[in-house]
Amino acid sequence: MLILNAGRIGLLRAATTVTAVVLMAGCAEEPIEPDDTPPDLSGSYTLVSFYVPAAGDTLRPPAVSGTFRLEQTSVMGQEALGTMDTLSITFPGGSQNAKGTYTNRFDGSWEQEFLTGFQALGTYSVQGNTLTVVVTQPALAVSTTVWRK
Repeated sequence: MLILNAGRIGLLRAATTVTAVVLMAGCAEEPIEPDDTPPDLSGSYTLVSFYVPAAGDTLRPPAVSGTFRLEQTSVMGQEALGTMDTLSITFPGGSQNAKGTYTNRFDGSWEQEFLTGFQALGTYSVQGNTLTVVVTQPALAVSTTVWRK
């Protein structure tokens, strides 16, 4: 009789363990979907460096100065749109001042279009409070600007 009771106790423990495992599996949290929206780049930036391959030099303050103000206006899936309230760069021999719109995507691609209709394409990256914009098209505008928020 003791052996039979021990068997029942063992069977009862096994059934309890299986029930607990099934209940825990049924209570598992929903998987978290990855966030594939691009970062919100809104804010005011100060120029850290300006590189134009055609000139061959990387300019840094005080030789160059600039400000950049972005305002995100909408997000649609993996694409964010916004306005460039100000893009101002002063460098030896000239300056650039513009307003327009920008698009930044989750994949790191970047587009900017100025109110004049001029459009530039490239990539962007964000590390902490530093935004780097690499313009790859058109050829006359190829440059890398590094901005600090």
